[in-house]
Amino acid sequence: MAEPVTLRLPFVVQADFRTAASFLVAYSVNLSRGALFLETDHDVPSGAPIGVDLGVPGIAAPIELAGIVAWRRGADSPEGPPGIGIELADIGPLGTTVDELVAHFHGIQILLLSGDRQDRTTLARLIKSIVTTAEVAQAADAEVAKTTLAPELDLVVLDLDYETDRALDTLRAARTIEPRVPTVAITANPLLREQARAEGADETASNPPPFTELQVVLMRALGKPLATRVLVSSPPPATA
Repeated sequence: MAEPVTLRLPFVVQADFRTAASFLVAYSVNLSRGALFLETDHDVPSGAPIGVDLGVPGIAAPIELAGIVAWRRGADSPEGPPGIGIELADIGPLGTTVDELVAHFHGIQILLLSGDRQDRTTLARLIKSIVTTAEVAQAADAEVAKTTLAPELDLVVLDLDYETDRALDTLRAARTIEPRVPTVAITANPLLREQARAEGADETASNPPPFTELQVVLMRALGKPLATRVLVSSPPPATA
């Protein structure tokens, strides 16, 4: 008697989160609704079945999920970075993991650099209203901000409109932390936003940022996986 045919998913990606807090943000924003966006240049067609392995610090084995590629975004899209939107078939396996992580959750650590006292205070309040569990450390001086950069930080927010060169230098320093700390650069200058992206900022926003704009960039930066890798990229042959 012939053995049953074994079928595998044609595409499998692995997404590694920087911290448990990053995963919890991704869960609250997207995963809890059965959706996930992953940045990738890989050509995964819409409608393709896909496996997703989520690597989360503190969890021994990757969380294995399955879904369908609902849409794709190319590199030249003005709407955001290239990648794929995934509709997940079953998020049940996430429940135990989320409960375990929440039980040991100690909040989100954010460093805010802004040389203007009033702007800094306003930004800190706005960030706290969006990320209610955030502890926001405020710095008026770029050199002081650089001394507080550490892997324990979940996010660095930089106001580039005050002492621009020193703020950009802090942005570059944040990019050298391992594992890399995500950054959000805020400026009223569109050209400076482009420069910040070229320097490696994960997200940019106008200054002063409207609530909805800041909410989007904060959640996107906090919940973004540290790395995404394609493990399987073509249908393997069925075995009889």
